[in-house]
Amino acid sequence: MGNCANNNINKSSFFFHSEKLRKVKRMKYLYLLILLPFLHQLIFSYAPLYGIIISFKDFKFARGIWGSEWNNFQNYKMLFEDSFFIRAFFNTLKLSISSLAVSFPSTIIFALLINEIGKIKFKRIVQTISYLPHFMSWVVIATFIYQLLSPENGFLNSVLLRLGAISEPIYFMGLKRYFVPMYLISGLWAGIGWGSIIYLSAIAGIDISQYESAQLDGANRFHKAIYITLPGIMPTATVLLILNLGSILSVGFDRIFNLYNPLTYEVADVISTFVFRKGLMEAKYDYAAAVGLFQNIIGFTLVMMTNYFARKFNDYAIV
Repeated sequence: MGNCANNNINKSSFFFHSEKLRKVKRMKYLYLLILLPFLHQLIFSYAPLYGIIISFKDFKFARGIWGSEWNNFQNYKMLFEDSFFIRAFFNTLKLSISSLAVSFPSTIIFALLINEIGKIKFKRIVQTISYLPHFMSWVVIATFIYQLLSPENGFLNSVLLRLGAISEPIYFMGLKRYFVPMYLISGLWAGIGWGSIIYLSAIAGIDISQYESAQLDGANRFHKAIYITLPGIMPTATVLLILNLGSILSVGFDRIFNLYNPLTYEVADVISTFVFRKGLMEAKYDYAAAVGLFQNIIGFTLVMMTNYFARKFNDYAIV
């Protein structure tokens, strides 16, 4: 009796594994497609984690990672004693929070407005035009901004002079008070169209019968957008907000690097540009690694906290 039961178990196990193997063979090309991004993540995201060790050492290039001596967390102690890092840290927070406060609701509003366009051809034209800046390099965008705001024949200065609003040209790129508005406007222009795609996809998934029922009850387009569309995309918006808060200390290097200059360092220098200067220009690899690890730990903590509160209060969370 026992042998028969064991034989049945072995047979069922054999058929189960055979079925799994057949499924794998049947979907082998899909697994091959997954293999490439998996290898990319493994090589470029996980393998470099080994280098984090240098942040705990007095790293000497000639000695290598393991040959360098441990420095008793000296690099991390330097973080809070370095006035330039503290300035970069608070600049990062300021720019990230400002950018999130401007771009996050603006992208949702833009998606709602596009969704309300009735003519399909015009809707596609608006979407295409709004997507284009996303595919432009920040080198190109920064060059355009410099030309637009140039004190010598720049478009904005020329208009202001003709209107009599100013008596002499303003060097916008060299004045600290103009950097944050310029940073926010350029980021919004470059990203609002691309950022709206995921919201438009979420809107497309809303049951159309809800709109029909609301119309029978006398709801206008504004009421539909506020009471049906907006709640319908709220789970997507919550997840994106969690991810954005997690990267709040990761201000894009390209945008800052191409827009700032020594005259605006005081308000424009952020953690990513600070790491660039310390790591690549001053060759302080251990200190730069410590700054990067600190930044990632803060980002991970923010993701977990935001995810916890999102799940607790409205059941929308990543996990």
